[in-house]
Amino acid sequence: MTIEKLLLKRQQTKFFSIKKIPEKKDAEEIIKTAFKLTPSKQNLYPYTVHVLGPQNKQEKLDFYDIVCHQKGGPQNTNILSAPYCLIFSLRLVTNPDPMILKRIKLGHPYEMCDPNKYHLGGIDAALEIGMFAKILTGLCLENNLGVSYQLCFKDWQYENEEVLFSMQLGYPSHQRIEKGDYKPDIDEVINFK
Repeated sequence: MTIEKLLLKRQQTKFFSIKKIPEKKDAEEIIKTAFKLTPSKQNLYPYTVHVLGPQNKQEKLDFYDIVCHQKGGPQNTNILSAPYCLIFSLRLVTNPDPMILKRIKLGHPYEMCDPNKYHLGGIDAALEIGMFAKILTGLCLENNLGVSYQLCFKDWQYENEEVLFSMQLGYPSHQRIEKGDYKPDIDEVINFK
């Protein structure tokens, strides 16, 4: 299957199967492969991916409680049924590439390596998280796993770091009835000059 056909299969999974759960080793392998395939500007990877597995029920309940108190949040019950919940937060880069260390000594600003400024790098981290999430999505689809995405949290920290994104993965419990996701007309988004 081409990557185009594979990615066209993606839809927001609303309910994950609680009977059929990906093996831990399989989920870990998919996540490790996504990391291996995901690029990063200057190889800094200014984010952390916290993986809550089937055994982390209380943490997922706590996360859902946070999401529930946001506008539009209570409908995200997929957090509760998903066997794996990934929470993406900012990360202070403490072990950068030697070339980056040389550039820092020359005065180049790398906020994600500065303990006083790395928390300002949300836009850079968000872009890189998006690349990781899309590659992970493709790998999940290759393995017949569904995914869902969340942004229904505000000013939330996980392990003392700002959370930027969350996604869930597992086997869908059933196919969605509604097909496809709405997209605006391409001319509203893409401006060919």
